[in-house]
Amino acid sequence: RFVVFFAYFTGTAPASGISVMASALQRLADTKCKVVCTTHFLEMFSLGLLKDGVAGIKAVRMSIHIPESDEDDAVPLFKLEDGVASSSAGLVCARMAGLNKKVVDRCAEITDCLRDGKKIRPLPESVNANSPFQANVKSAIRLFLAVDCWKD
Repeated sequence: RFVVFFAYFTGTAPASGISVMASALQRLADTKCKVVCTTHFLEMFSLGLLKDGVAGIKAVRMSIHIPESDEDDAVPLFKLEDGVASSSAGLVCARMAGLNKKVVDRCAEITDCLRDGKKIRPLPESVNANSPFQANVKSAIRLFLAVDCWKD
């Protein structure tokens, strides 16, 4: 048997996605099924849910080159190499894709807090003043979400 998972269990709460995916992969490995799985859930390995090279699990990662002169840049090498990735390089990819610098900086701040087990500070009110979730927008979102079917 052969199974391909592409970004499987994304859109779920990360803990749920990680636990379901790790359990599914281990079960498939136990049945000697060949699986190709692409994921950003590196925690499956860092938390010890799966172990590279043990019980039929083999991790490979996409090789990238990060120039010494610029940590904000990466060059995909389009080559698979053995081992678990140390990072998904999500922030580097976001910068390369041209995502707004303030958004990427906030993402980095949140990522650092999550990694270090620190509390994520809320945005200052001056930033929230332009939030799409002000009272009038919240009521529009509630109205939109209350519609059961848009076909009629």
